[in-house]
Amino acid sequence: MHLKPVIILDETLPTGLKANFAAVLGMSLGQLRPDLVGAATPAQDGVALAGITTVALPILGAPGADLPALFAAAAGLPLRLAYMRAAFEARDYADYTARIAAAPLAGHAPQAILLGGPRKAVDRICGSLRLLR
Repeated sequence: MHLKPVIILDETLPTGLKANFAAVLGMSLGQLRPDLVGAATPAQDGVALAGITTVALPILGAPGADLPALFAAAAGLPLRLAYMRAAFEARDYADYTARIAAAPLAGHAPQAILLGGPRKAVDRICGSLRLLR
């Protein structure tokens, strides 16, 4: 299966938070799917650049109120990640994990999500969303 990943951000967030949340989700994607990261590439002078993604990773915007429904709609996809409000509010990773464990998934507010799966399935969920500007 060819994986189509997309990141969807709350379009009302400040630019710095959007960039941060997208970077965090991208790191998680790289950990879960290292096959999507290419090999190091040497420049002509022999300096090697670390591998980058081998697939397009569009960053889309959506109203924050729509993110829970988009995340729920992706329950059947092979890849579904979320950056929850608890992560932004937490002091450290231990605090984050405690906050997540203290409530059911539906009780958490996603501020950014990453979905991945077959192109048609991903497009059905978020095909009408625009690229983030």
